[in-house]
Amino acid sequence: MNHLLAAIGLSRGRNIANRLIPIGSSRIGNILVTAVALVWFLGISRAGADATAQPDSATQDNTELRGEVNQLKAKVDRLESNQPQNPSANEQMPASTRPSIPDTNQATFHALHLTSGYDPAVGFVIRSDDGQFSFHPGIVFQFRDTTTYREKLAPGNGSEVPSPLYNTENGFSVSRMRLTFDGNFTKDVTYYFQLQDDQGAGMGLLDAYAVYHFQDFPFAIKIGQLKDPVWHERNLSESTLMAADRSLVEALLGGESSPISRTKGVSFMYDQGPLRAQAVIHGGFDTSNTKFIDSGGIGAGVSGASGVTPMNYGVSGRAEGILIGRRTPQFNPFSEYDQGFSALGDTQDILVLGGGEDFSQAGANTLLLHSVDLQYDSACGASAYAAYYGSYRHLRHNQGVQPGFYYDPGFEIQMAYLLTPRIEPFARYDYTYLSRGATAGLFTGEAQEITIGANYYLYKQNVRFTLDASYLPDGAPADQDSLGILKDSGHNEAVLRLQFQLAL
Repeated sequence: MNHLLAAIGLSRGRNIANRLIPIGSSRIGNILVTAVALVWFLGISRAGADATAQPDSATQDNTELRGEVNQLKAKVDRLESNQPQNPSANEQMPASTRPSIPDTNQATFHALHLTSGYDPAVGFVIRSDDGQFSFHPGIVFQFRDTTTYREKLAPGNGSEVPSPLYNTENGFSVSRMRLTFDGNFTKDVTYYFQLQDDQGAGMGLLDAYAVYHFQDFPFAIKIGQLKDPVWHERNLSESTLMAADRSLVEALLGGESSPISRTKGVSFMYDQGPLRAQAVIHGGFDTSNTKFIDSGGIGAGVSGASGVTPMNYGVSGRAEGILIGRRTPQFNPFSEYDQGFSALGDTQDILVLGGGEDFSQAGANTLLLHSVDLQYDSACGASAYAAYYGSYRHLRHNQGVQPGFYYDPGFEIQMAYLLTPRIEPFARYDYTYLSRGATAGLFTGEAQEITIGANYYLYKQNVRFTLDASYLPDGAPADQDSLGILKDSGHNEAVLRLQFQLAL
């Protein structure tokens, strides 16, 4: 009988302990439930063994036992409150206190506390829960069909395709294939890397830099290989241009006149309110992917920077101001300005004025490149852009160009309008004048480009088709095959481009 009472007592003890101590299946909880059950068992066993005990004594024992159980329950509550939170506790938290994630379709790596998913503002991204780390891989893929027609080609004209008289070229190309990686290490340090294999040129480095942002101050430092900040059109991503490619004037007098259009250096940046600016100390114009003992620059060629080599050093800078639009915590006009020439997705009207200069020195030869530009975007779908380009060279020694003073000016005007959220026609005109004494083989120093076309957006600027046609009444002074233009100085040329773009 005593054994039967003991078994019944042990079972009842466990049931009561579980009701008094609702601590689930944790290890501590199991241990304490067992302890309470044993206490209850001992109490029942003692009561069964002493059948002659007085009622008052049994009541006293029950009171003491309940007090012991209450003490154990209090200890359990204290221990449970000090336990580390289960990794899946976020799923049990109220929605208002959960960490934000980019999308519901995301995977969680518990060991590193990372989340991955699709953020509409960024794309696919991997982030830490505390925002101290992020990694965003991206691609820019542009597939293009190009047709070029030239007339009255002179024999030995110096073009990549020197066929005389009348010439038509057509073909497909992967005009751009870019791999990008960007994100942040801590909230103060961001990074950006870009590799390219455009038109089968071979995989190579374009950008590689990190930016340190000073907390509570509008200053930052950028270090690495980067774009020279002088020209706004050059600073835009290739995936956000209006036409299939940049203008001819930018190619001759801007950053495209450099093979990779990058330099290496340190940039000091300011960004607050309606103004932002940067100043760069670098190794000189066109010094990308070189050793510290090497120097870049451009020798003979058709460019506003030809004849200034080998480079010793350079400094450049750019400043931009908001004339229409106001920066608020919810809106930054510079964000629309940096997203390209299109008014697609713009929420407010903006007007931004910018300008920049680059001074580079190569022995006794010096180069001063400069630009001024104005961009307008409206929430109703209209956009406009205008820019002036200039190149001044003082050449004392012959480095592919005869010594002398040369100044080459140019400008461009571009307009567009969103007829629908998917269809955006545009028109562009640009003009360049090159000093004939600085460039051999020119029939005329003038180059004009008239371009009309339209974009069809399948998914914002990420997936789109671009169709444009250009007419060059004076031809082109040099091959610009990245633009689909071939040399035919002084004669008519026409270019037709159809391009598909995928940018992630």
